[in-house]
Amino acid sequence: MSTASARGSAPRILIISPWETVWSLGEEHDIKAGVSDEDRFIEGFTRAGYELHFLRPKSARTDPRVTTHAYPNFFRTTQHLPTASRRALWPGMFNSMVVPRAIALTRALSPVVVMGHSHYATLATWWCRRVTGVPTVTKLFGVMDLVHTEWPAARYMAKNFEQLVALRYPQDAWIVLDDGTRGGDVLRARGIPADRIHFLPNGLNLEWMDRQVDRAAARVKYHLPANAPVILFLARLVESKRPLDVIAAAARVLKAHVPGTWLVVAGDGAMRDECERAARLEGLTDHVRFAGIVPHDDVPALMAAADVFVSTSALTNRA
Repeated sequence: MSTASARGSAPRILIISPWETVWSLGEEHDIKAGVSDEDRFIEGFTRAGYELHFLRPKSARTDPRVTTHAYPNFFRTTQHLPTASRRALWPGMFNSMVVPRAIALTRALSPVVVMGHSHYATLATWWCRRVTGVPTVTKLFGVMDLVHTEWPAARYMAKNFEQLVALRYPQDAWIVLDDGTRGGDVLRARGIPADRIHFLPNGLNLEWMDRQVDRAAARVKYHLPANAPVILFLARLVESKRPLDVIAAAARVLKAHVPGTWLVVAGDGAMRDECERAARLEGLTDHVRFAGIVPHDDVPALMAAADVFVSTSALTNRA
């Protein structure tokens, strides 16, 4: 256990998580490439005087703002297994290791609330409430494939079995972040009372509105021609963000409509190599910049360098 500082009698929150660190859209050389909701959560509650305790997989990385309680990192040790094997093993391994630890910590810390991250933690939080009476909340970072109610029943069950089981454990509150899925609709359809669901839509950083950015300097920074039309795509390079469609559309614009157009692809992910190959095949080699991970604070400059921002998604965006 690592302790952020000497602890007093501050109110405590216990967070049960399947993740080693605060999710930040990936990290490169320890530079955060996005500000996740959890960063805001930690900053806000620590400023308000709360003591945050995380029960999470063992990792070399620590966060000085919180106290970390570790359990064996079976996620890492079994990562090499096929997806089907991991899906079968991980929920049982998580519950056998985490539930008793979570109950013991709840008894020892007397937190004001126990929060679970993702569907993995619903059994652990449910047991904590049942044994100790401490209120619980589960935080879902989107609902992923639960949104696809148009699928045949067999496929829907196969894709969502773990989550469907997890939703059967009652919680005092459910927080659903907007990942482009209809999180509120999905939970209500599964019988969770509407007054216990808190859907958090995506927000905007209002501090950026008054920031003065030198467009010419931004173009120089990202190696873009001073006067060329620039299209910006900024997202994780994963299938749900449809980066290949953006590359194909940019190629059509360049060839048939606005010669000299440039495309900036900012972000990283599993499809990075595929996107670079697609850009070469589309003839964009001399008119594309793959910017990779962009630190959150650099986003306004990148936006200023562009003329058009494109956001694509295979998912919808409503509560």
